[in-house]
Amino acid sequence: MPSKLGKQMSDLIRGQQPKPSTGQSKADEIRGYYKQGLQQIRGQRNMHPERRRVEVAQLYATTQAALKKVQREQIEADRETFAKLERQLWGFDDVRASAIGSADRAAVDGTVRDAQDRAAKLKKPGEAARALDAAEQAGDKVLARAIAKRAHDMDWDDVVTGYLSTRPTDAERYQQAGEIYTRQNTTGGALTHGFLGALGTPEELRGLSGKDIAAMAEPQDSAA
Repeated sequence: MPSKLGKQMSDLIRGQQPKPSTGQSKADEIRGYYKQGLQQIRGQRNMHPERRRVEVAQLYATTQAALKKVQREQIEADRETFAKLERQLWGFDDVRASAIGSADRAAVDGTVRDAQDRAAKLKKPGEAARALDAAEQAGDKVLARAIAKRAHDMDWDDVVTGYLSTRPTDAERYQQAGEIYTRQNTTGGALTHGFLGALGTPEELRGLSGKDIAAMAEPQDSAA
């Protein structure tokens, strides 16, 4: 995504902050269960302190593994969703799908290539804006999309915003892609992704290494 629109599309379209990702919601739910479990273990007054540490370690290890899984799934989902959104925004699959027969498909491909070639010759945002207006007035959706893609690649934000202003579905897609771009390519996004898998060490396990906690959480074999 362009540097500005990729980070600010929510403000440009809705004036709202980006919605939490699915991964964030899942991670919050998992942490909620973790806190409940921790409270239950700590509430068992008659439990031996060492047994309590073991149960806390098991809960901690299980929760941490679940959060890491959510983190991996979010990264993969973002990658797949971003690619899909880019195809929907800038691809021409929908145009090609309307073609009937090989001759019609060849004609459509020629129209797409011609539009992309014309868009690639645009050198300034003002020139692109005028070309977009002309394409819109002529009802040339293929050329308009090619020009918008050129503007997207060149960070001509006003041109892209103008294109999206009459296409609410694409505007929503662009916003979603912008939020994914922010998570993938900014410091704040990297911190958010990192937080998905983060879990503070409970006081019962402080001073123990991750390896020690994992060993404590492992089920112990019964003595023969």
